[in-house]
Amino acid sequence: MKKLIGKTQKLVKGMPTAVVASILFHVGLFVLAGVLVIFTIARPKEVVFEPPPPLKVPKMPLKKLQVKMKKPSKPKASAKITAVVDRPDLHDIQFPDLASSGIGAGLGGSDVVDFSSLIPLDELEDVFGKETSIGNDLEVTFYDTKRSKSGRLVVSDNETAQSILREFIRNDWDPSAFSRIYRAPKKRYATCIVMPATMSWRAPAAFGERDAYPGCWIALYKGNLVHTEDITFRFWVSVEDAMGIRVDGEYVLTAGFLNPDGTEGSEREAKVFEGAWQPSSLDSRKYIISNDRAVVGDWIELKAGEPRDLEIVLRDNHGFGFTAIVAVQVKGAEYERSSQGGPILPIFKTDDISWDLLDIIYAELAEKEMISLTNGPVFRDY
Repeated sequence: MKKLIGKTQKLVKGMPTAVVASILFHVGLFVLAGVLVIFTIARPKEVVFEPPPPLKVPKMPLKKLQVKMKKPSKPKASAKITAVVDRPDLHDIQFPDLASSGIGAGLGGSDVVDFSSLIPLDELEDVFGKETSIGNDLEVTFYDTKRSKSGRLVVSDNETAQSILREFIRNDWDPSAFSRIYRAPKKRYATCIVMPATMSWRAPAAFGERDAYPGCWIALYKGNLVHTEDITFRFWVSVEDAMGIRVDGEYVLTAGFLNPDGTEGSEREAKVFEGAWQPSSLDSRKYIISNDRAVVGDWIELKAGEPRDLEIVLRDNHGFGFTAIVAVQVKGAEYERSSQGGPILPIFKTDDISWDLLDIIYAELAEKEMISLTNGPVFRDY
């Protein structure tokens, strides 16, 4: 028995290498299997984002704010300024401030007119000229005799406004005579002067002076008078209230408003150029154009391509309606006759009139005005 036990212990002690390797192999498998199980269990699940349900915001009732305000005190009525003027010389005129007293009688008692919604500004600009020059047009400068040089509203009646224009005439049409009154910074460039009877506020509006009172304004046109061929012609003018035309510094026409029956218009507008020029044509003041009897000017000769200086001054006085139409009569030309027996003349123009401008003029042009907008000479050098 002892021998047998000793052999067995020897076998265990001296275990073959194959058996050891088998044991190590199975142990390795168990370890690997355990690692795989651990990693499988420890691997996190993929998270899927789910947005939270919308948050319900309770509506809060709004309370109306109660603000206590003091009742404003009623302002005291301002005192009116009354002045007696004995036709002062232009240099002696003193302009008091009208900020608290309103405007003078020269505006006919008119209030400030808000015309921003009455007619498109581009149409107003076309009647008095466009914003940019095309080279063969007349530059138009707007003066307001109701305001000082800085733009402050001052006293201005008809006599004062006429004194300013007379000073300009006496000084050989020197614009420095307007140095004390307001000049609009915006200019216009006109190719014709065709303004059927319309409202006076359209002039300041066209020059961007939308807050200006109507009436008592002056428009000064300057440019060249030229034609591609030799031509002899004369101007016919209908105006309310006054207009003067010079070529190379010499008068060829002056006109002031007269009633269609031939009687003198108000405020002696027909005499504002008194002594400067007298008509020589028997047709002058004979035929009605627009709302006045047309004045016929002197004959003017142009040599082909040779420009001459042209100046036109236009003035409106009362601040209600005004008219300005300048037509031409070419010497030797035949024209259709109106019901009055006078010629239906083409308007004076330095370029072909656009369709837009024709529409604007035709909208206000009466049949009795007896002028043609589409034919006649175009005064340009090409």
